[in-house]
Amino acid sequence: SRAFPEQDVYTTPVYFSSDWLNEYWDAVAVDDFRFVYMGPKGSWTPFHADVFRSYSWSANVCGRKKWLLYPAGQEEFLKDCHGNLPFDVTAPDLQDKRIYPRYSQSQPPLEIIQEAGEIVFIPSGWHHQVYNLEDTISINHNWVNGCNVAVMWSFLQDELAAIQREISQWKEPMEDWHLQCQLIMKSCTGIDYKEFYNFLKVIAENRISILEKGLDEESSSQNNSKAAISTLGMLHAVFDLKRTVKVLSSLRANEDFRKLDLTSLSPSPEALLQHLESAIDTALL
Repeated sequence: SRAFPEQDVYTTPVYFSSDWLNEYWDAVAVDDFRFVYMGPKGSWTPFHADVFRSYSWSANVCGRKKWLLYPAGQEEFLKDCHGNLPFDVTAPDLQDKRIYPRYSQSQPPLEIIQEAGEIVFIPSGWHHQVYNLEDTISINHNWVNGCNVAVMWSFLQDELAAIQREISQWKEPMEDWHLQCQLIMKSCTGIDYKEFYNFLKVIAENRISILEKGLDEESSSQNNSKAAISTLGMLHAVFDLKRTVKVLSSLRANEDFRKLDLTSLSPSPEALLQHLESAIDTALL
């Protein structure tokens, strides 16, 4: 698909087309969160939740999969006495109350058998384990949009707090302790607070551009992020801006964000917020 974009190998279903995650990573031309998974019969994916607590969708091109899914929050009952999640939720060790003291409080997983030609949608924060029942090929996207960007922001705050606890003993002797926490967060999670700001900025500016200038015919005919926004409509662009304002306001007020050198951010968080609010007001007139 990357090498031959003119081939239109596949099209993202409209239900999943408001995809901020891949829209941003396409814009910075680093990588993306689109994958093809291929596995033989008997291969499986250990228990996990998706990157940044994003949504995901998985379309079977061929083969069959079995999914074990736990709604967000249920994973707390599956942690061992040290707070670690299991590698395999079917392992007999989970029955041992000395190791997994809260396992008996968990709900049974939702079990799905996915056939060829079917798509499974995974909500934010749903931990899951997946088995290939046959030789299987699937197309998968991780994605974030206005409906779960606040979940992503909460996840990033939790990740930073965990890092700060882990290296708290170095807070006093280390002059750049807050920067080191951001660096560790970036290496472990894939994003830090400054990049999260740029993520919100790119998404917001794309929608402001469409509200102010509309779409040209060339953009609307292509299979890209601007075309997706056009398909969803102008009111959806306004909705996205409102959600961005809410999360950006929280980021701007965040103590750890404010400790960073923000002079490199252009525009400043304050100026971007004003621009977004003005664009929303104008669009709703």
